[in-house]
Amino acid sequence: MKGSRKNGVGRPARSRPPRGRPPRGSAEALTRQRIVAAALQIVDAEGLAALSMRRLGASLGVDPMAVYYHLPNKAALYDAIVEAVMAEAEWGEGPAGQAPAPASTGTPAEQLRRMARSYRDALMRHPNAISVVAARPVRTPASLRPIERMLAVIAAEGFTPRESIAFVDVCGHYIMGWALTYAAHLSGSEIHDHGPLELDALPAEEFPNLRRVLEEAPEGNPFAVEFEMGLDALLTGLMNRETRLPGSDGGSR
Repeated sequence: MKGSRKNGVGRPARSRPPRGRPPRGSAEALTRQRIVAAALQIVDAEGLAALSMRRLGASLGVDPMAVYYHLPNKAALYDAIVEAVMAEAEWGEGPAGQAPAPASTGTPAEQLRRMARSYRDALMRHPNAISVVAARPVRTPASLRPIERMLAVIAAEGFTPRESIAFVDVCGHYIMGWALTYAAHLSGSEIHDHGPLELDALPAEEFPNLRRVLEEAPEGNPFAVEFEMGLDALLTGLMNRETRLPGSDGGSR
């Protein structure tokens, strides 16, 4: 019997599986869904800086190279995290992978308001992943599906293509900006010192209005109230035909 010196005399050499191929016979099959769930769990618990292919492989109990079989690089992993976060939001009726349909109840503004709140809630369930969602371009079918469903709601309102893109971008920027600010507020890091503002340090003759509102404002977390106030103003303005984007698609209103 021919053998390999490396494997010892009389023992046949065993061929290695191709690099990155998932291990056979493992107790739990390595899937893309399982990898993404583990990655998001690491980010949630330890922060984005803790995420690496080596750390991910250790969490899954596999060789890190096996991860590359499902996600070829870290950029693909980031895109998958974006998909996972966005998938947690309710964007309207219609199963994934099929033609989108808007929610069937309420006015267009009410439907859009529900979408906005659901997107905000999904982001806040994963505050450590918000920076990835904000930075990565949406370019995969799973991450573009929510935008398609939002466009389905506003299409019936007579928005032009240029107006529709602006509508989606403005809403997305507002929700993301709010989420980033609130996540920073919750972080408690030394960069975001949340100590109370010393009113005594503000001269009354120079800051009469600021002192008044700070003294009279009710205690508690104002973020939820402010989100609703901003969202209502935003949607009211965007849905107003008189304030739509001028000059879109070759004409002005």
